[in-house]
Amino acid sequence: MIRLLLVLMLALNSLQAMAAGAPDGLSVKLDRASHEIDISRHLAFYEDPTSNLNIYQIKRRWPEIGSTAIPPKAYNFGFTDSTYWFHTRVENVSSPNDRWVIEGLYPIIDEMELFVVRATGPIERQIAGDSVPFHRRAKDHHNINFDLTLRQGESVDLYFRVKTSGAIQMRTKLWSLDSFSHADHQERFVLGLFYGLLVAMLIFSFLIFLSIRDTNYLWYSGYILNYGILQSSLNGLSFEHLWPDSPWWNNRAVAVLIASGMFFVLGFSRSFLALKTNAPILNRTFLAMMGVFALAAVAPMVSPSYAPVIRFNSFFAVLAATLVMFAGGVCLYRNFRPARFFMLAWTALLSGMLLYLFKTFGVLPANVVTEYAIQIGSAFEVILLSIALADRLRHMTQETQRIQSEMNTALESRVAERTAELESANRQLEMLSSTDGLTGVFNRRYFDKHLRKELVRCRRRGSLALILLDVDHFKAFNDNLGHQAGDSCLRKLADKLTNLVRRETDIVCRYGGEEFAIVLPYTDAAGAIQVANQIREGVESDLWFEWEGEPRSVTVSIGVAVVGSGLAVEPDEVVSVADEALYTSKAEGRNRVTARDVSGRSASPAAVKPPLAAE
Repeated sequence: MIRLLLVLMLALNSLQAMAAGAPDGLSVKLDRASHEIDISRHLAFYEDPTSNLNIYQIKRRWPEIGSTAIPPKAYNFGFTDSTYWFHTRVENVSSPNDRWVIEGLYPIIDEMELFVVRATGPIERQIAGDSVPFHRRAKDHHNINFDLTLRQGESVDLYFRVKTSGAIQMRTKLWSLDSFSHADHQERFVLGLFYGLLVAMLIFSFLIFLSIRDTNYLWYSGYILNYGILQSSLNGLSFEHLWPDSPWWNNRAVAVLIASGMFFVLGFSRSFLALKTNAPILNRTFLAMMGVFALAAVAPMVSPSYAPVIRFNSFFAVLAATLVMFAGGVCLYRNFRPARFFMLAWTALLSGMLLYLFKTFGVLPANVVTEYAIQIGSAFEVILLSIALADRLRHMTQETQRIQSEMNTALESRVAERTAELESANRQLEMLSSTDGLTGVFNRRYFDKHLRKELVRCRRRGSLALILLDVDHFKAFNDNLGHQAGDSCLRKLADKLTNLVRRETDIVCRYGGEEFAIVLPYTDAAGAIQVANQIREGVESDLWFEWEGEPRSVTVSIGVAVVGSGLAVEPDEVVSVADEALYTSKAEGRNRVTARDVSGRSASPAAVKPPLAAE
């Protein structure tokens, strides 16, 4: 009987413990003085590595699996893939308030679910987080929040299910509705001052850039803009005001903005500290890190898994912040004057960033100082950094004036010399732009320009002839002997044409491929045909050359177009007539001359050579 009584007493105690759901030290009691309660240290927790447990399993097994120790501070588990459950019991002992708000002070948790278990009735469920649409929140507030109705004398069990790809931090408060509204009003006033300062500095810096075109101010403007959006994302304000209907982007915005923000930080620091001159090795390191962050800014939007990306970006942000501080110290050691204010400014901000990132990794506890360390530091940073930019600008202006004064005398003496060199270079450039690189004769660009000019002159006085010639069987020549032999053939042909066409007014051009064009001003049909036959005969008789021990001969087919004096024609028309004459020569057996005037009539009988073998 004694044993039976002992068993019944143990069972009764177990039932009481299950009914209570939490030790007295973890429960929350509300009285008339209760308006704002930090319930972070009143939470028991359980880690679910599989993420498979539901609220009913958790509720049934909580007395066995839930922690019992009172936490010394708010839970901060850092980055984890596990799902965490938290529990506390809230009892309204004597408070007349029956409407309460539960606020999570870490707004970038992906999903936080609240399950309210009452003595009677179904389990109530609410969900919020930065990957949950904003309208699902109980209040339109930048922090995660839930409604809780709790009448005097009533008690409830609260279960929180937290799953996120970032860090799990459970700084949580329980507010009466009126106190929550009042605190929100005060917080928004302070944040308004902070973001107002950032906006003012952004506008000021960008206007200075537009005025003096100093890229340091452009980098700084980009940094302030990116930093402001990052901070508003960390505070939950971006989700509330900028993209409330885009939880997918909101869940990735912090990782993207960390990477892009560090890109601008590195770019600004590299430019401001003149690392290219003061520290070339660090300059290359900064460029490499900027490349890493440029890719890291894209990674969260294309990676199927967000958790590794945010961890990678946060880790490299710590490295980059340390690198910036080190670079500033090096430049300060080397007596680079602008580095003084730079180090003062960035010491404030980067210290805050390091505190926040170490808090994210769970190295430091989550509290008011670490949570808002960046805002505290940046308030001083933007002012000091603006002073640093102004000091650097003044220093650079003085240096520029000194250098300019020293260079004025030397510059005047070198103007004439440099002008002469420039004119010579322009002449050489013009010659190079008009010359064919392979053959050394004029190119197609020069031909088009010269032909148009000569046709204008032809309208007033004198006739003009255009010769187009094409190397016979050049494709077979190229295919059989190779492109080097073909190039050698074209160079020898160009030299031969230059020797045969001797008048100063005549020009030889490479028209394209194996085609050459010769413009003969003041030349009628008879003269043009005579020159064409001399070219054909000269090429056939003289253009023999040895290639790899074998003699090779070359012949050409020629088309001639003649423009009479006073005739107004376009260059394309003349080229078309010459081209038709050329193809007639090729069709009739090659190694021939065919001449036509621009009206399409045969200019005069052309010298004919017996046909060669077909291609």
